[in-house]
Amino acid sequence: MKELHRIIHNASKDIYTKLDVVVNDFWEWSKFQKHEYEWETEYYNWAILNTIFAELIETTEHTDWSRKTINNLLYSIARDHECTILINKLCEKPISFLFLAQEGLFYSDVDVRWQLAHYLTKIHAPYSETEELIYKFSADSDEYVRRRALLALGYIKSKYAEEKALMAWNTNLEYQRIAALEVLYQIKSKKLEHYLKLARNSNFKYLRSNAERIIQELG
Repeated sequence: MKELHRIIHNASKDIYTKLDVVVNDFWEWSKFQKHEYEWETEYYNWAILNTIFAELIETTEHTDWSRKTINNLLYSIARDHECTILINKLCEKPISFLFLAQEGLFYSDVDVRWQLAHYLTKIHAPYSETEELIYKFSADSDEYVRRRALLALGYIKSKYAEEKALMAWNTNLEYQRIAALEVLYQIKSKKLEHYLKLARNSNFKYLRSNAERIIQELG
């Protein structure tokens, strides 16, 4: 602990080295933890990690990031998936976010990919290229990432939203169908009425309840 603080407060160390040190400290700590429930929130140095991450985002440009720095940023965001402080900080630097989202498309950790897909909606208005990135995440190998990306497409009223919603419905997975129904509702699809009827007669309990909610909201 003392060694970590010494390095972090050493003015001769650059911000990239400091991030590397604290990420490595997290990694070493994680080896002795049970990876269940919200285990990451128990890390004792989140305040330092949050501060170093924020400083790096605020004071550097993505064009200067090394591969190690990119991986450290993605790893940090993944570990913060419960509180999402880091991804929200990244939203304050949209160009860096767009770059990191592209880098994160095939990053191995699901907990960074779903956050990138979801939070791209926060910078969509001034940066239309977010739509194509979210669309790419909607083809992810992980079901949860695909679902969050689908919902994001609905939120931004994407031209891909209806197509992806119908594809999700056809998986016959309950939560994919719930997301599909929500997206059709959000984009005011002409096909919503048909899928609401199917949902109300479904064997899936939560799909039926979501259909009833939408019907009530439609009045």
